[in-house]
Amino acid sequence: MLEFIGSIIEVFAEIALDIQEFFFRRKREKRRAYERENNLPPKKMRSPYERFYILAGVFVFILLIIRLVTYIFRSGGDIKLAKTEEKIIEIKALLEKEREVFGKYPEALKTIKRNNPLRNDLLVDGWGTTFSYKVVENSYILVSAGSDKKINTEDDLIYN
Repeated sequence: MLEFIGSIIEVFAEIALDIQEFFFRRKREKRRAYERENNLPPKKMRSPYERFYILAGVFVFILLIIRLVTYIFRSGGDIKLAKTEEKIIEIKALLEKEREVFGKYPEALKTIKRNNPLRNDLLVDGWGTTFSYKVVENSYILVSAGSDKKINTEDDLIYN
């Protein structure tokens, strides 16, 4: 139903633009004749289609600016959570590689850094706190303190 209404509006908008374009061409022809008679330089005249595309471009630009501003100023929780989840994925891959190579998970989480300077911030979650890590039998528990930056609270993110 909405598609039908949208198509009707589109047809009427196209007809309105065509009518405006018809009157614009007549006006432009008269203007050009006047300029030729009086030996004047041609005046820049924008057709209704040009005005429509300029207006649509400005509208899209404003929407992009609004989208960017809302992305920048929205609550940092979503962004910090996403960063934490990205680091968790990388940590899990490194822990599995350690287990594959050495037959067990490392006792300390800092072991997976292997003095690689690119991994300096790997052990810190999106909120700036260090991950808590503990080996349990043949598995491990990895905990992010969450937004309150305190371990053993209800906002902790627990991975195993």
